[in-house]
Amino acid sequence: MNECANNLEIIEKPDVNFRRRRIIGRLRQFLAIVCLGPLSLGSSLSWTSPVLPQLLEQNSTNLTYHRANFTLSIDEGSWIGSMLAIGVLISAIPSGYLAGRYGLKKSTIALVIPNLLFTMLVLFASDVYTLCVGRLLSGMATGGISVVGPMYISEIAEVSLRGTLGSFFEFLIYFGVVFVAVCGAYVSYTTLTIILGAVALVLGFIFCFLPESPAYLIKKNKREQAKTALLFYRGESFNVENALDEIYERVHKETGRKVNVMLEFKSKAVVRGLIASVGLTVFQQLSGIDGVTFYTVYIFQAAETELNEYTSAIILSTVQLLSAVVVIFVIEKAGRKIFLYISASGTCICLAALAAYFHLKLVGITFFGMGAIPLASTMVYACAFSAGLGPVLWMVNGELFSPAVKGIANGITITANWVCLFIITKTMPVMMDDVGPHITFYFYAACMFFCVIFIKFCVPETRGKSLEEIQNELRS
Repeated sequence: MNECANNLEIIEKPDVNFRRRRIIGRLRQFLAIVCLGPLSLGSSLSWTSPVLPQLLEQNSTNLTYHRANFTLSIDEGSWIGSMLAIGVLISAIPSGYLAGRYGLKKSTIALVIPNLLFTMLVLFASDVYTLCVGRLLSGMATGGISVVGPMYISEIAEVSLRGTLGSFFEFLIYFGVVFVAVCGAYVSYTTLTIILGAVALVLGFIFCFLPESPAYLIKKNKREQAKTALLFYRGESFNVENALDEIYERVHKETGRKVNVMLEFKSKAVVRGLIASVGLTVFQQLSGIDGVTFYTVYIFQAAETELNEYTSAIILSTVQLLSAVVVIFVIEKAGRKIFLYISASGTCICLAALAAYFHLKLVGITFFGMGAIPLASTMVYACAFSAGLGPVLWMVNGELFSPAVKGIANGITITANWVCLFIITKTMPVMMDDVGPHITFYFYAACMFFCVIFIKFCVPETRGKSLEEIQNELRS
């Protein structure tokens, strides 16, 4: 586990290859993050953005791979979008349990299967029901990635890299969003889906050659394999014996306590952790980020600006990606709560600006440069979200809970996240149509105002602290 990284002692060697070995170990940590599936997670979120317009507008023949023999209504399209969340709700909590029982490595590799089934169903789909089943399977894979990914990161990452790796995980999600936005504008939806399935298969194959988490191996009394896993991610110049002793002591202590997991969930540390984690994930969704991601083109169509809505969607997703890159290099420069304050405040202001644009447009007020507000506000909004509400949630999910409850607790948190995602993605277009875009985005702006208050009183600071230190703080 990463709290043991503080105890890793560098062997004093006048070895000129020491720096190279250390770099290789860290690069392996980044490789593991890539193979955990964040690319598939991001692509599943934005898959509907280019695909639904093709089916709704009968544009699936635009680049001749597969001719769609059916079309969708707006309501059917919204169900295809929201079925992803249903799949996540089915898999989130079981994924945490299965990861604890069979290991994070096996669980990660198994998540490739529903992604491949999704690819096959989309390829041969002839009606909306087949696409809904496919999206359900894609959601099951996404839910597993959401749970298992942060767990694996927390167990292999050095303390000094934990924030950076968490941000890199978020960056790869945005990369998946951008990849789908760009490819979806130039290829048919079946070709796009085949590409995504191939990427998932290749990354799953590579993960077969990476080690299981050290804590799971210690739990199974495989100390030598755990040692090999630590050396793989730290480099051969580290003495990991002390770290292995600590992992053994803590894991076996926690294993004994697993006899009564329900009692563990009544402890002060777990309750406070769940309040922070679940509350933060609810507010993350109330920022409207996934609604914006699912319906980017629709929002820009409603804005009626001169810039093409598909071009605007590509620009926005690219800004999300670039902002995630920047965050990787700055996330450890300040506390987690500082970034959360900046993020929640920034999204609040941007959502209010977007709402004001629609409000002014509704009452017939226009001025020079007004047409730039939708794209400009959503671009800054994406940057603000990436600065805190995006990456910090993934870090918190892996930091706030002990090994005895981490899998189930993360499953609960992810379940709450995707319940909210289902509600947001199902209601956003309805709200925009029934009460107007201005009311819709004023509502999300108000939620972000209350998010700032929640961060102040309910979210603990975790930067630079070992997992044991965080647990002690939650118990106090």
